Amino acid sequence: MIGDSDKSSAVAITHAMDRVLQAERDALAAIAECERQSASELEHARLKRRAILERIQARIVALHARAAEASERRGAAILEQHRRIATAAVEQLADPERRREALERLAARLTTAEGPTPS
Repeated sequence: MIGDSDKSSAVAITHAMDRVLQAERDALAAIAECERQSASELEHARLKRRAILERIQARIVALHARAAEASERRGAAILEQHRRIATAAVEQLADPERRREALERLAARLTTAEGPTPS
């Protein structure tokens, strides 16, 4: 026959085992909650990274567009400068007096004792 002392010990052991099992369930629940929070934070970080990359790409595209526009403006300015220089040269060559003076200077250089200057 089981005595009162044995019953008390059995009850104490049962309660102790119940507490251990409950602590294990609580620990597993806490671990599961930590895993859920970690997954949520990781997803949030991924979304934030994606947003940052999209902003960076948009800025890069804008910088490239501004650089292309500036390059086109500089190219147009250079072409305009060349056009003005070419127009001035044509105008100078079309002036008979200037053409005659240039030919006289050329003839003088070619007919001097020093001869033509090497190119």
